[in-house]
Amino acid sequence: MDDLIKLLKAGNETALKELMTMYKKPIYNYLNLLLGNRQLAEELTQDTFVKVYFKAHTLKTDHAQVLKAWIYTIATNLARSEFRKKKLKKILSLANVNPRQASQDPDLEGRMILAQLVTRIPEKWRVPLVMKEMDNFSFSEIAQILDKPVGTVKSLVFRGKEHLKRQYLDPEGATHV
Repeated sequence: MDDLIKLLKAGNETALKELMTMYKKPIYNYLNLLLGNRQLAEELTQDTFVKVYFKAHTLKTDHAQVLKAWIYTIATNLARSEFRKKKLKKILSLANVNPRQASQDPDLEGRMILAQLVTRIPEKWRVPLVMKEMDNFSFSEIAQILDKPVGTVKSLVFRGKEHLKRQYLDPEGATHV
């Protein structure tokens, strides 16, 4: 992996393609869950790797964990920019799913409900919650990516979970919190 990072820093396109093979799907899934919009998640995934390619020379280390955190930082910042630009509200990430199909598949129906509820969580809580619970980042990794103290990240994840619970118990009332 260290060699891959060195090649990427040198502007090697093959290294970028290999990196995309490793991280494109997780980044897309992360952005799709944050934004609740497949098309926008795809666009921002592409933008993430364009930035990775052109900014790779700024990486100060060749360690794989730092690279992963750096890629997620870029994706997170692009999503935050999108939140600010378009003020995304209540977009359903599973809008293309046939309602009949969902009602026949309880697992899919549950994922649709969860996706709807997650998109309603305020951004400041949603980002760390998704990173922790969906992408399995540690609190320290999230703190590094978001440039926040670990205690703050723990608090944000906790508040995100509490908001999610309130929405699940009272979907109408929780959106006004």
